[in-house]
Amino acid sequence: MEHPPVGRPRAAVRLAAVVAVALALAACSSSTSSTSTSATTTGGLSGSITVSAAASLTETFTALGKSFEQAHGGTTIHFNFGSSAALVTQIQQGSSADVFASASSKTMDDLVSSGNVQGQPTVFAKNKLEIVVKPGNPLGITSLTDLTKAKTVALCASDAPCGAAADKALAQAKVTLPASQVTRGADVKATLAEVTTGDADAAVVYVTDAKTVTSSQGAAVPIPAAQQVIATYEIAEVKGSKDSELDQAWIAYVTGPEGQAVLAKAGFLPPS
Repeated sequence: MEHPPVGRPRAAVRLAAVVAVALALAACSSSTSSTSTSATTTGGLSGSITVSAAASLTETFTALGKSFEQAHGGTTIHFNFGSSAALVTQIQQGSSADVFASASSKTMDDLVSSGNVQGQPTVFAKNKLEIVVKPGNPLGITSLTDLTKAKTVALCASDAPCGAAADKALAQAKVTLPASQVTRGADVKATLAEVTTGDADAAVVYVTDAKTVTSSQGAAVPIPAAQQVIATYEIAEVKGSKDSELDQAWIAYVTGPEGQAVLAKAGFLPPS
């Protein structure tokens, strides 16, 4: 009796095993690829938000907005810069805003009191005041007291944080300027422009704004510590925002290492 060859069944078994392994690997690879694609699709930020921020944050927030958008390709950060007090009024009256960054605790407290803030505000920076004068300092202004030499002194509006701080600093220095000698800007940028491009002889603004002035535009005069008024900057999510995830990501960026480095380079003081 002839017996069938034993080699063929064994070869068939080996072939079947190879096919089974190949199919298993293919299935595993497909599953991994699917999971990776899903994670990439669902894990990234997307969308756009509007950040209402104090005018003194214009340069730093604009730079941070660009770097944030580069880090999160599907996002857009829109900005609305102005006096913190004016921005509070806008938000209270229904103006579109997702995040608010103020130049004073008072203006943030006003927004909290009206029920327009979601969660707790976070202090992210502080700032000091400085005098800016015409190029070469022709009047020889070296202190707040010397502002009485000026024909026109530019200050921020009294309800703006920079204006309230300047008024307090002048009071501490026992300096009284006649109303006819003072011009009031809507915010710190408008106030600074009164010296750099206008007729004012001097202005009291933030150190960070004074740092943006070139030698051909003006000169900065420090204010002594005893007469200083420190501005506290706070940031919070506006109640009713449609993209809380993106809001919180932006706030974390500002308060995190990247944001703090840019703020420090611009002359802002640390939050604590």
